[in-house]
Amino acid sequence: MSDPNGEIRYIPLDPEAARTTPAKRLPFDLANLSVTGLVIVCELDDQPHVNSVPTLNMSMTQYLRLSDESMIRLDMDRGVSTFRHGRPGPVSWKRTSADVIAEVLTLVQGDEPDPGTFPCEEYAQAAQLRGISVDAETLRGLPYTILLSDQLATIFEF
Repeated sequence: MSDPNGEIRYIPLDPEAARTTPAKRLPFDLANLSVTGLVIVCELDDQPHVNSVPTLNMSMTQYLRLSDESMIRLDMDRGVSTFRHGRPGPVSWKRTSADVIAEVLTLVQGDEPDPGTFPCEEYAQAAQLRGISVDAETLRGLPYTILLSDQLATIFEF
């Protein structure tokens, strides 16, 4: 509906719906939440502007999933760049999802002292810096999820 000045106004169909009550906000208390898993979100990252070689950049952001389904970023991000040399014409980045997930796991898992395992001590320390009470032993027993963006799924031709 527009008024005489030509401005558009919103008028609810139900006049009772127009009455709003202030939102009740509860304090965000991490002490009442427990960690339920590790989530690694993989997304297409920006291409370097100076590089003329076909390049695929992927960022990996690590989060802890909490019992209320929220996630806290660990600020332990990783990334990988893949180059294609000597191939004229269009480049295919086709890979299986299993291969991509295996590469992501290799990149986010620790090298020392236990190669092939998540660096749970580092994760626990990063969580504790954010006020989340969790220890490395608890993290070792939790499930993990790897999420690949739609852009990456398209590029990898899943």
